[in-house]
Amino acid sequence: MKKILFINISIIFFFIFSFSNSYAKVNVIYGGFSYGSIIPDNSYTKFLHDRSNGQSFIDKLLLNTAKKLNNNTFEISYNLLSDDVSEDDQNVIVVALDNELIEHITIPGDNLTRTDIILNFQIIFFNSKNNFLTASIPLEISKVVNSSKKLTKEQIIQELKKLYENDVMKYFFEIVQNFNLKTKYKNRIGVTKVILEKNAENYILKNSKNNDIFKKNRFAKSLSSFLSYNNNIAIVPYAEDRSSSSIMLTFENTQREIKLPNPDYHIHLTIRGFKSVLFDESNIDEQWIYGSYINIKFFQPELNKIYFEEKFKNGLNVEFSKRATTNKESFEWIFYVDSLKFLFDNLSKQTIQVDKKWLKSSNDNKKISKEFKRLNEIYESCK
Repeated sequence: MKKILFINISIIFFFIFSFSNSYAKVNVIYGGFSYGSIIPDNSYTKFLHDRSNGQSFIDKLLLNTAKKLNNNTFEISYNLLSDDVSEDDQNVIVVALDNELIEHITIPGDNLTRTDIILNFQIIFFNSKNNFLTASIPLEISKVVNSSKKLTKEQIIQELKKLYENDVMKYFFEIVQNFNLKTKYKNRIGVTKVILEKNAENYILKNSKNNDIFKKNRFAKSLSSFLSYNNNIAIVPYAEDRSSSSIMLTFENTQREIKLPNPDYHIHLTIRGFKSVLFDESNIDEQWIYGSYINIKFFQPELNKIYFEEKFKNGLNVEFSKRATTNKESFEWIFYVDSLKFLFDNLSKQTIQVDKKWLKSSNDNKKISKEFKRLNEIYESCK
């Protein structure tokens, strides 16, 4: 009887030990705010991240937000990095600003100026021993400000300040609080190629504001952000137009070149084109539908296996006064971008809950719901 009792007690301790080990939290060192691909001097963010008198405005916001985190898979330490600790204890979290875009469009007939502020971040976990990426979570934050005149530098800085204080910190907390961090992932996923078909390329080239070498990067970042946020997955940063498969971080007065892994699952995004159609009009107003068209492909190149390849379209209804539409070609690009982002958002949500009405209007495949179930299995394998 005593022997049986001893065995039972041993089994109980074994399971308790195994359970506690399987749920042991990863040690993560706080690295704070960083610049990624963006050059600090070219940004408005530099005015909020001025450390000439100590902690910057962003430093204080981010630190206070990070201290509220209570994640089940990792615990943040605020100690400095040390050379005498194990590799498992050298994980670092950094919030990197990867792009800041501020655009203005003016609609003279309506006496209206629209200012778009778009911030792209990478919430990066990396191992400081080997500078290898552990996980990266893309985050795109945007804000539209309507005004009668073009915003001044001071007004932009104030709008940016409110954006960091409210939206950036809110979504940083929400995403990181619920993220399942591992020191190693079985599978990874990422956008590895953006293709612009001739119709899309020709239209973009007509708009000089968007004729830049990073246009593909912007599309990849937007898609990655929606996929990541709606499906709670890490995504390897887009690297097609980088000089190497790495990302340079500048934080705490040091620089680190973080090596990016090659994704197991590749995403190819094809921008097929854009089209606008007059939907309705009255004596005063006109309603236009701004259509965006894409093809998206998920596959494993090593296995030569395609899991998902479909075409999608999205229409965005925009209303103008008739006096504003006389020169609409000069400002309507931003509405195509809006349409495309709505498409990315809706597309990424279909693995969570299928929207039959949207799918019917955006895709011709009657069995598309089953395709999204397969896509969800891929996401789960990357968590």
